[in-house]
Amino acid sequence: MMSTKTSIHNNCLALLWIVVLIFSLFGVTPLKVGASTDVPVYTDALAPGWTDWSWDTERSFNHHTTVRGTASISVTVTTGWGGLSLRTSSVITTSDFNAVTFWVRGDSSGPSLQFYVQATDYGAASNTLEFTAPANAWKQITATMAALGNPATLARLNFQDTSGADGYTVYIDDIRIVANPILTTTADVHIQAGGTITPIAARLLGSNIAAWNGQSTYENERFRARTASSGLSVLRMPGGSYSNNYGWLSCEMRHNQPGALPCGDQWESWVARPTDFINFLRAVNIEGMWVASITGTVQEAEAAVAFFNSAITDTTTIGTDIHATNWYTAGHWARLRADHGNPLPIGIKLWGIGNEVYGSKPATGGAVCQSWGWEDMWTCDGTEYVTGKGSGANRHAGFNEFRTAMQSIDPSIQVGAIGVPVQSSWTGWGNKVIAAAGQKMDFYDIHQYAYDNPPATAAMALEDPETTWAEIKADIAAASAANAGGRNIPIGVSEFNIFSSWNYDTGAWMTQATAGLFVADSIGQMMNNSYALANQWLLSGNTQSNGTDYGLINAENVTMTRSPQYFAYPLWARFGNSMLPLTSTLNAATQLSLYAGRAKDLVYSVMAINKTGVLITASIDFTGAPSFASAVADVVQATALSDTTVMFNGVSENALADDLSNAPSQVVTITPGTTHVTTAFAPYSMTLLRITPQIAARTFLPLVRKT
Repeated sequence: MMSTKTSIHNNCLALLWIVVLIFSLFGVTPLKVGASTDVPVYTDALAPGWTDWSWDTERSFNHHTTVRGTASISVTVTTGWGGLSLRTSSVITTSDFNAVTFWVRGDSSGPSLQFYVQATDYGAASNTLEFTAPANAWKQITATMAALGNPATLARLNFQDTSGADGYTVYIDDIRIVANPILTTTADVHIQAGGTITPIAARLLGSNIAAWNGQSTYENERFRARTASSGLSVLRMPGGSYSNNYGWLSCEMRHNQPGALPCGDQWESWVARPTDFINFLRAVNIEGMWVASITGTVQEAEAAVAFFNSAITDTTTIGTDIHATNWYTAGHWARLRADHGNPLPIGIKLWGIGNEVYGSKPATGGAVCQSWGWEDMWTCDGTEYVTGKGSGANRHAGFNEFRTAMQSIDPSIQVGAIGVPVQSSWTGWGNKVIAAAGQKMDFYDIHQYAYDNPPATAAMALEDPETTWAEIKADIAAASAANAGGRNIPIGVSEFNIFSSWNYDTGAWMTQATAGLFVADSIGQMMNNSYALANQWLLSGNTQSNGTDYGLINAENVTMTRSPQYFAYPLWARFGNSMLPLTSTLNAATQLSLYAGRAKDLVYSVMAINKTGVLITASIDFTGAPSFASAVADVVQATALSDTTVMFNGVSENALADDLSNAPSQVVTITPGTTHVTTAFAPYSMTLLRITPQIAARTFLPLVRKT
């Protein structure tokens, strides 16, 4: 009688060939199936030649309760760091194999583990692949040979606890060494090296850092080191909604100041101060962006500009506000900055006025506001936000007044007006703001979160960037044409991510490789569409009750774990400063998203985001480029979209140095003298390919003095 697994396997092969036939009929590049044979290690029983070399665990290789087929391996950890180890009597050469795959399931605790191999019985461990055993659900893990550090041989396969805990059980099934290749598809890519160049704004690689992280996080050396190495170009503060009520002076003094917005009595002892922000920016060498509260007065905002940007000798008068509070001169606040350890200005050039003002509550913003509003603001009308509301001591100044006053302190600052991605939404907020401030605003400041309710699968979520960013730009351009004389208003995205609110992220996609690919593709689309700035939300978040977290870095633990989102930034930071046109035979939304560019040093770049679980081999031709001399690649790879950690240039997250220095770029084999590159992009990966032309290599050779 045919087993369940055999039946499923044969059915899948039949289905695969049907898919190949359908693809060929419709002109889609078919999948290629490798002719080599997989090596089974465990399929309902240990394969011949494999033996148990485990430690500090109790094992059953004939477990029949928690199974995928008829049996599985149950492993109970009896001592922390215990492991299941399987040893082959015939060492396997890896040249014909692509990966090791297996299925894993946890008990209710969902334990953390790692997988690694040894080339000999007692040889050194390979690179490790970290993974979790999901509670009460089977998950397939794929450890590619590249992720394992390309070991030459395999003698032992090891599955080890990393939590140090004991007493829990995991189940492992269907362990295979997969023949090379697995499933692959091909892409023909043509890049116009001499085509139209689209400049890239340097401020597109931003994030947010919130005041509630506190001084201790800002001063943590590992947090600083990992931020400095991230490739981020801008950091926005003091928060999201918190920005609307953050009293910068009260928080700076750690005590609520007369006439200033309150810092909040319960937060005075730990909330981050503007000085902490300055110190952090200097330590990580990243540009800052500040959000002034529109619930305060223009004089308080002027004083904030002076605190960050003015010289001690600046005698510019700020004066008294509508509440009879004297805000003195610009130099007065520069002196406060100096007294707190920063004699020189930090020079913050990017400023927002308020956060999501359109989301005000009806109780504070008026009847026009939505019942589900969340901001404690005085309006949710776009025109009032720009022009102000009330009179005398009840006056609320609008964007135009704030911008004029703040630029009187530092004319070089750029001040953004709060906008929305869809101009007709929120009772026409965007159309009203553009009509009232379209000729004055320095940039249009929007927040874009792709989903309230998630799509059916994480893979479907990855389709969003390819259309959304172009649609937003077109909508803003249409509103500008109708309401602001067609001015090409720079677009700033001071917050973006997959979900608008963490509680919608029921699958915790923002902690997984899904978010890494989503953020990387979003950045590429904003580059293609000439956005002016973009800040991912959030640099350091906090784990929510459903397990999700917006953060690039988890500052809640001492290891400061970097999420998959983090690694989009060091790749894009190395990309270059201009985009080049390209065409590809693969679907960018569902298969392979590609971006081509060039740096000032004449190096060409290709950013490839493989959204699929198959290896993609790309044949890349450059038209109009000088012949090539060499190439390197930086690769961020996951085994599945659900992975919470990734490999960077073959090094696992837990083994990566804070500055990424132990994961150098990988050399790519090319034929010198050509303008063609053939390379493979791993499943669920981001790859930055950098190619040096022979002319660039000659240009930058070191000079040698004749003797």
